[in-house]
Amino acid sequence: MFVDNSSSPDPPTVFLTAELLKFSSVYAKSKIFGIVAASLWVFGLIEVGLAGILKTTWQVSSISSVAVIVLIALIGFLFYRAGMRGSGGSEACSNASGGHGCSQAGCDSESGGCLGKFDRDVAQRIARMEKEKLSLLLRRKIGVELVLPLFWIVIGVKVAVSGGTDFELGGLALIIGSCGLMGTRLYLGAGVFR
Repeated sequence: MFVDNSSSPDPPTVFLTAELLKFSSVYAKSKIFGIVAASLWVFGLIEVGLAGILKTTWQVSSISSVAVIVLIALIGFLFYRAGMRGSGGSEACSNASGGHGCSQAGCDSESGGCLGKFDRDVAQRIARMEKEKLSLLLRRKIGVELVLPLFWIVIGVKVAVSGGTDFELGGLALIIGSCGLMGTRLYLGAGVFR
């Protein structure tokens, strides 16, 4: 049984089974949650480092930390865009096949016919492979790798409480970022091991 998720932002994933559709949704959300949580964690780490090592004010360390996060995001986005280049459009399709040429990329615009079937099969296999690889990587729903975020939560609390006003923002960001990373790991584990 196939479930239509054509409103999804990922064009190759046209049809998935209900189980794989649910996993794909959890996986996509966990990527977003993970990026936000990791950004907060890195912000807190840089902010505490700048305030502690360079003895800057919290305004300077916060602005510098945000600048570093934006630079990292920009570099990541540019690498992503560079990897996405080269996808051809449907202008090169031959009219001889009636608009359903399977041998040319992007020619089967309605996802019917052989290219649509191929897209569905590939989307299912990719989702299944992602789920299997994540199950091997995570090993269980709740794993020992949650100790590291707990460690950073303790450090964040220590920095926020005893570091003074220059460290409060960085400590708070470490706490929130670590909690976010831990929550993302638990959410992803629940999605993989259903």
